[in-house]
Amino acid sequence: MIAGATSAAQAHREALDLLLDPIDDSRPRPPGRRTAESLGEVPFDAAFVDRCRIALSGLLGLEDRGVIEVSSPRRKDGRSSVAAALALVLSRTRARGGVLLLDLDFARAAQAELFSIAPSPGLADYLEGRERLRGVPAGSDRQLWMIPAGSHLGDPLRLLHQLIADRMLELFRERFQWVVLDLPPLLGSPEAASLAARADWHILVGRHRRTSIAELRTARELVGADAATSGFILTGDSSRVPGWIKRRL
Repeated sequence: MIAGATSAAQAHREALDLLLDPIDDSRPRPPGRRTAESLGEVPFDAAFVDRCRIALSGLLGLEDRGVIEVSSPRRKDGRSSVAAALALVLSRTRARGGVLLLDLDFARAAQAELFSIAPSPGLADYLEGRERLRGVPAGSDRQLWMIPAGSHLGDPLRLLHQLIADRMLELFRERFQWVVLDLPPLLGSPEAASLAARADWHILVGRHRRTSIAELRTARELVGADAATSGFILTGDSSRVPGWIKRRL
């Protein structure tokens, strides 16, 4: 079992090395190397991005690094937009060592559409052994990378189990200063909650007049995060988060 895990970790490390090795058009393209791609611009409202920046500034120190999970109790809470905005903010302000955005909502992925790239192949295709690992950088500085969810043939929950078993988060930690996880909804998904609990920081997303206090409280309890490493972003409303919500969370 240990030998198998070691072998998988080494295979993942080699796949990531191939992905991140800068493309030099003067050299022959290595087997498996794809044509260069680039993330598109996401048309976020400046005020929305600023709210995400403020949420981060209250949690992170200038020298921090690690994994930030972005989760919500259920769908249509704006979670994926928040994850994308946080990754953009980090890449512009706190990412000397790079930022990786991982779309782990294999059932209903959103990041590829947000960044205007092809949705597959992606992480699911790679984990199921059908494609090489594909990630797409933003611009020439390559400070921000995104690995799309891709297309799955099997149970998407098994892919979350595989990420944990193969210790892939640890590998991504080694190569990037920041890793941002766009997770599936937490309610009804112990696998997503287990993965969220492995992160260093936690951003819970709720939608104004849609997400209930009970749902937010349950989601937070599933992750088991403390107040010092947790933040909350309310979508669908331009005002700041009311104090009574913070107190009840």
